[in-house]
Amino acid sequence: MKKVLIVDDNDRYANHLKAYFDQKKIASDRAFDAKQGWEFFSKSSDYDMIISDVTMETQTSGLWMMRNIYKSGYKGVMVIASTGFDVWGVMPFSSYFLSWFCGLHWMIPKVPLKQGNVEWVPTFLARGKTNPF
Repeated sequence: MKKVLIVDDNDRYANHLKAYFDQKKIASDRAFDAKQGWEFFSKSSDYDMIISDVTMETQTSGLWMMRNIYKSGYKGVMVIASTGFDVWGVMPFSSYFLSWFCGLHWMIPKVPLKQGNVEWVPTFLARGKTNPF
């Protein structure tokens, strides 16, 4: 059975992601910040996918958590959901930089997510692939 870790301090975004995976009968855990996300991952690295916000305890805490998970040797799918992706020009840069920095496969912009729509935008690592679930 597939399992996802959602790391986001915003209930609205986290709940929309949880509902998306619930519809697909995919189990999910939710951490409320990067520190708790790292704790969940450290206790159970059986997640097929990790989705994280960037800005939680600090402006970049989610990004550093994702890098630490990537550097630990994690082989699952890495996803960042961020309002930063809603800014023109950020996604093309992020597609390359975040693939290298934290092994990022997919980006989810938050403007559509705020309405409950999960849009999967591939990074350099996932280019040409369909959405992961």
